Amino acid sequence: MKKFGFVRLRSALSAGDKTLKAEEAAFLAEIDPEKDFSFVKPTKSLPTVFFVQTGGSEIYFKDCYEDYPEPYCLLVQGKRNSLAASLEIKTFLANKGKRCLLIMGNPKEMHEQLDRYHRFQTIETHLHSMRLGVIGKPSDWLIGSGFSAREIKRVFGIEIVPIPMKEFLELVDERIMIDTKAMKRFLEKTSRREDLRKSLYIHGALTRLCQKYKLSGFTLRCFDLLKSKQETSCLAFGMLNDEGYVATCEGDVPTMLTMVLLKELTGKPSFMANPSELHVDEGEAIYAHCTCPFSMLRSYTLGTHFESGLGFGIRGEFPKAKMTMAKMKSDLTAMRALTCRVIENPLRADLCRSQIRVRFDDDIHELVEKPYGNHMAFAEGDHRAELLKLFDYLTR
Repeated sequence: MKKFGFVRLRSALSAGDKTLKAEEAAFLAEIDPEKDFSFVKPTKSLPTVFFVQTGGSEIYFKDCYEDYPEPYCLLVQGKRNSLAASLEIKTFLANKGKRCLLIMGNPKEMHEQLDRYHRFQTIETHLHSMRLGVIGKPSDWLIGSGFSAREIKRVFGIEIVPIPMKEFLELVDERIMIDTKAMKRFLEKTSRREDLRKSLYIHGALTRLCQKYKLSGFTLRCFDLLKSKQETSCLAFGMLNDEGYVATCEGDVPTMLTMVLLKELTGKPSFMANPSELHVDEGEAIYAHCTCPFSMLRSYTLGTHFESGLGFGIRGEFPKAKMTMAKMKSDLTAMRALTCRVIENPLRADLCRSQIRVRFDDDIHELVEKPYGNHMAFAEGDHRAELLKLFDYLTR
């Protein structure tokens, strides 16, 4: 059962109206016939609902609203001037730059809105306790994908933790393997035992950094490994994304944030990839990268990293199924989300190892005309509408 703090708002003229109690019970039973929700005394840990029961209650909201955190959720019934009062309250809050949502419509719609509000508020609370690492600086070629740690904290409540590349490389040199069973598992896919050991030392170093800094995820300037260690982090990223972290490449913070929201919404990891071909008139594209979560794949092989020919690159076969492709704008002002279907897993030698050809459900001209950088994130299933609503909820 999902709990809400419940605050009644009614006018002074209605204070003695004995019919209001029964009317409230009937209204709540109508929008929640299965008793999925519990409306209780407000606490700081619960999302709060203000039941605007009558007109003339605006002044009482004004007197108490500062005792409660944003967003302000107004439950609107279709009588007693509830809607009029709610719109006045919403205008008052907008004038102060405060977030407000109205729960209104038919009973089914109101139930769905309350359920979404509870889920989104739970996600927002989790984000406010989240720490994400940036290990080394973003890759030099990400010239359109900058970020502001201060703005990320303001908008999402997420703390960005800068971690020196030197610290990570020193941990790699300690040659500690966290997942000792992985060696046996991956030796079924490759005979390159020494490269496999190095990849698992990288996995161990990244795991230890996550534990030390209490990270929910990170992005790594991964190409530095090619120069300093003649090795890649692709295998480690595939493992870590399946272990509950959001592990992303090249120091790309906007893509990391996109993948965080997808994981919060779906509970599953996502695939970060580059566009390799865009056929906008046909509505098709090829995306590829050398790492992906193993849990998203029907099968996989372990080749080398594409650009360098070193270490490991994961060549995965994705199910031919519906996916959501998404990317947050680097200034945090917009989220792009499209649905598509995987129609092929190409095996081209001139691209990153995991490759998908997708056919989009909608027009894709803006992917070329107004791109949000180069990387995109792919999640299993159709989450477009909910992702956009979540982004709007968090950033409005």
